Amino acid sequence: MFAVFCNNQILTSLLRETALRPATACRFAGVLFAQLFLAAAVARAAGEPSLESLATCKDSWLDWKDDQARSAKFAADLRAHYTYQQDRGGFLVPKAPGSVLGLPVARVYPESAGMAVGFSVQVNGGFEAARKAVEKALGKPLKCDDKSDEMLTCELERGTKKTVFVMAEDKTAKSALIGCYYFYEK
Repeated sequence: MFAVFCNNQILTSLLRETALRPATACRFAGVLFAQLFLAAAVARAAGEPSLESLATCKDSWLDWKDDQARSAKFAADLRAHYTYQQDRGGFLVPKAPGSVLGLPVARVYPESAGMAVGFSVQVNGGFEAARKAVEKALGKPLKCDDKSDEMLTCELERGTKKTVFVMAEDKTAKSALIGCYYFYEK
């Protein structure tokens, strides 16, 4: 990778104008390029919703659903990276391995969060791993319902019509649902 920078006109000019040795200048140019590349990627993605930001209520499609350009771009990104499985329940499956909060994505539910209207992602790794990953991302503990015999559920309200949740069938389940629900559909 650094060979590209060593044969570069910018680097040649940098060498002439500074007291840097060629090897040091090559490393310097490589590090500088990597930082600029990362800064550009972050700046490009800063205003765009991601699976993680939607599943943790940092973004809400309720806030931007009427913005046609933003909605169309997000839908195009989903189509590019996921396959729709209508015949199996209406969810998306990744075309290539991906992760949310460090956990492998199994399915994406772009319009539902369990029985509620929202956005959710089914991840592999089990309930405890999902709960810990969400709590780490939020910097706050989730409130868990220990009384339910049916499912394991934890949640945290992040604002009006924004509640983050983690749920799984039971402690032995190998996957969990992470999401943000906006309201229950009646």
